[in-house]
Amino acid sequence: SPGVPITTNFMRFFKPCDYWKWAERLDFVSDDPYPDPSDPESVLERSASADLMRSLKQGRPWVVLEQAPNAVNWRRRNVPKHPGQLRLGGYQSLARGADGIMHFQWRASRAGAEKFHSGMLPHAGTATRTWREIVQLGGELSRLDDVLGTRVPAEVAFVFDWESWWALELPSKPAHDHTLLHQVRHWYRPLWRRNVTVDFVHPEQDLSRYRLVIVPNLYLVSDAGAGGLVTYAERGGTLVLSFFSGIVDSRDHVRLGGYPAPFRELLGIVVPEVWPHAEGEERTVRFGDDRYRARLWSDWIELEGAHAVATFEHGWLDGKPAVTRNGSAWYVGTHLARNATDRLVATLVDEAAVEPALETPPQVEAVRREGHGGAFLFLLNHGANEVDVALDGAYRDALGSGECAGILTLAPFDVAMLARAS
Repeated sequence: SPGVPITTNFMRFFKPCDYWKWAERLDFVSDDPYPDPSDPESVLERSASADLMRSLKQGRPWVVLEQAPNAVNWRRRNVPKHPGQLRLGGYQSLARGADGIMHFQWRASRAGAEKFHSGMLPHAGTATRTWREIVQLGGELSRLDDVLGTRVPAEVAFVFDWESWWALELPSKPAHDHTLLHQVRHWYRPLWRRNVTVDFVHPEQDLSRYRLVIVPNLYLVSDAGAGGLVTYAERGGTLVLSFFSGIVDSRDHVRLGGYPAPFRELLGIVVPEVWPHAEGEERTVRFGDDRYRARLWSDWIELEGAHAVATFEHGWLDGKPAVTRNGSAWYVGTHLARNATDRLVATLVDEAAVEPALETPPQVEAVRREGHGGAFLFLLNHGANEVDVALDGAYRDALGSGECAGILTLAPFDVAMLARAS
């Protein structure tokens, strides 16, 4: 049946399969988001996963093929979704590029291994909160055809590569707890909190449309990938490379001549020696007059044209660079504490002139979709309390009726989908 579109269930950041290669064989991408309702950080995971799914087909809309209507049955403690979280999660995926929202499963099973995995129709039938929330979400989605086919604009890209992921986490490395997804989350978090939308890109992908490119880790990089990143920065793009990147080639052979060899000239530095920390050891990093903590890893950095933005204090690395800059190319030679990374990201976003979707209170996520169907602003309250959001203009409420301007109040776990008023 050559005319029938093909897809399959992807599973977020799934290490065993290279989704860049698999997505090429699919007509559209589908994902199974199963965030843990008891984990406050799970909203970041769902957000980043949605950004990845959208990016696998260069921004084309994707589909939620599965999500739980309520609790799952395979965690140690299967906490149910709070009232409103089912709808909130659906709109989070919609905001980040999904054109379809589906669930597993239709009817909660009477028997078998998944009988306590929630269904759209619970064991108790239609007189249930889960059923009412499913009906509400389905009724709303049926009225939102204008959003179909619109795209999610992003000015920031994260370089992400499965082959580098596999190579980084093979045995016999300087630090076995230096893992890719931890670095991705560490860099993604401050951007998410600023409502700065991120695309994920393969290292050999064209980067020219992005204002800021962040490399959380790229231990393994091909010649083509390294060349593309260098060209991007040489043409004025802001590039940030984190530690233990550019170490080996596509055959996992060390690139000789001082780390990170393919980026050494661009960055204006050389790292002759890497220095993982002892268990529990922290170092102090100085940004101007402020001091922050750093853990896990420190590079011994020698300057070759770059200047130090931050330096280590005390110990063998006292006075040595921790963060460097050479034109628009930055290097981060340690795992900075969250508040230090937040400060650095604020500087990068400002210098690259990256605009947030909207400035909001910390618990509110803001995302935009744009296209022939119109321009839409999604506001998602991930908090259990009511919150006020200041709008940046006049909007039409796509989920209700009437105009919205000034201050918009969101109930706990509530969402708003706003269309630009004509």
